[in-house]
This record gives sequence, structure tokens and C-alpha cells, in this order.
Amino acid sequence: MIRTSLTHPLAIAELPVGERGGAIGVTFAPGKYQEVAMTGAWARDIDVDVSVIQCWGASHLITLLEPWEFSELRIECLPQVVEGQGISWHGLPITDGAAPDQRLLERWPVLGSMLVRSLHSGLRIVVHCKGGLGRAGTVAAMLLLQSGAERTAQAAIGSVRRVRPGAIETAVQEDFLQQWAQGLRS
Repeated sequence: MIRTSLTHPLAIAELPVGERGGAIGVTFAPGKYQEVAMTGAWARDIDVDVSVIQCWGASHLITLLEPWEFSELRIECLPQVVEGQGISWHGLPITDGAAPDQRLLERWPVLGSMLVRSLHSGLRIVVHCKGGLGRAGTVAAMLLLQSGAERTAQAAIGSVRRVRPGAIETAVQEDFLQQWAQGLRS
């Protein structure tokens, strides 16, 4: 069975932040097309999926795909579709199964601070990778820690996994979050 935007509507796992309704949403790649995947075949509609993200109230979409994955998933137009819906798009590539590297970390001091301010002012942010688990879960945990919604890496990992079972998939990602949390405390 091929999974489409109609048979399997885009689900956004929600992590509340702050007192004003801010939230981090975690999901898989909107509009993705994969003839073969661990979870089965996918043939999603990018416009339908981005509309779900907009209806959820996202003001920012963070895409953690590597450049070649846009072609593989047939979503090369994602940045334009997202911005056409009035959502700010941020492309921060992370290698699948890995922790954030300089491609994300160089931009994070400015972008992360802006995103945390947005969350505390009541805005909503969606984070996604291909499957919505490893990379997306890791960045969601980073935001929970930096926003103060969670104080320790284990608490942040636990919160993400409660709403998105299987998230933060590798020991490398867990170790990165431990170091990230320690860096925030010092």
C-alpha cells in the first residue's frame, strides 16, 4: 500500500514551550516520495502537507535534509512552497544518523536564539528530516534545552520520545545532546 497525504495525513508531534502557547512540532518530510522505505512506499502531496503545517500554526519550518535528499524525495520546491504559505524556511543539513555539524552549528547562535525568542512569544516551529526521528528529534531536543523547557539532555530526549516514539535514533545523537546541555549550563 502506498501512503499518501490522504491515506496517512501529516501528523505533527507537539512539544509545548513557554507560557504563551509556543510549541515545537516534529514530523517527517512534507511531500516526500519514496518507492522503497523502511516504513513502506510514500507518494505524498507537498501542497497538502505544507497546508497541514500552516494550519498547525507554524511560523518557521526547519528542514534538516542534505541537499541531495530534496531530489531523492522529489521535494526540490519545498522552500518556495513553504514561503508561499507565509512560513519562514530554514535549511540546516545534517547527515542521516549523525549529530549536527558545522553546517548547522555555525548558523545556530543567531538562528537558535531567534527561534527560542519566537517560542517564548507564542510562535510555533516545525522541525523535520526524512523520517522525523533522528535529526528532527535531536534538533527538537536542542530547542527544548536552549529554551529552558527542559534542563537536562535526558529530560529533553524523554520529552521528544514521549511524543515521537523512536526519536533521537543513535548514540551519536544522544552524546551530542549530552554535550549540548553541558555547554548551555557553562
